[in-house]
Amino acid sequence: MNFPTYEYLLAHIKRLEFATPDEAEHYLFQSRASVILAIRVTRDAFGLSLGQAKKIVDRHPVWHRKAVLGGRIQNVARKVALRHGEQCEQRDLLQR
Repeated sequence: MNFPTYEYLLAHIKRLEFATPDEAEHYLFQSRASVILAIRVTRDAFGLSLGQAKKIVDRHPVWHRKAVLGGRIQNVARKVALRHGEQCEQRDLLQR
């Protein structure tokens, strides 16, 4: 599976001449860019600060759904890691 590069996305955003960063977010999402990559491209394509670009990406509906899903996955992963850690600690105690 190929993912777009920063250079490729930045060139396309500039070439397509989106009027606002909001319009560009749909394109970035459909291009399978990561959230981090979307922030970088948005910042550089529109001359924004890192904070401004992060707010735009965080607040945009297409990225918001991905962030919510990602947060759920992270919560599950955290619970699994905690359980695994507890099991490791119990094994360590038993071995002592």
